[in-house]
Amino acid sequence: MEPILTNERAEREWKYLCERVGEQRARAAIGQLKGRQRAYPLNIARVLKVQLPEEAMLPRSDAQQQARRHGQDAAARGIAEMKRRLR
Repeated sequence: MEPILTNERAEREWKYLCERVGEQRARAAIGQLKGRQRAYPLNIARVLKVQLPEEAMLPRSDAQQQARRHGQDAAARGIAEMKRRLR
């Protein structure tokens, strides 16, 4: 069964759960959801008895990591260009 990841925060919460308890255990918790509970990360966390941290403490999504790397690359290129001009 797959988790329901409806937005970036849900993706980050799922990533947090997988880092905290392991993906296999997190997926097993989906099967333990009761009744009509849907496989949202919050419900999975409740089954695992894990409290999700506030949003700022969640791991970065893949898109955020790529944007950060792109920004760092652009900054490095800018610094290299400034150094070149100063010579």
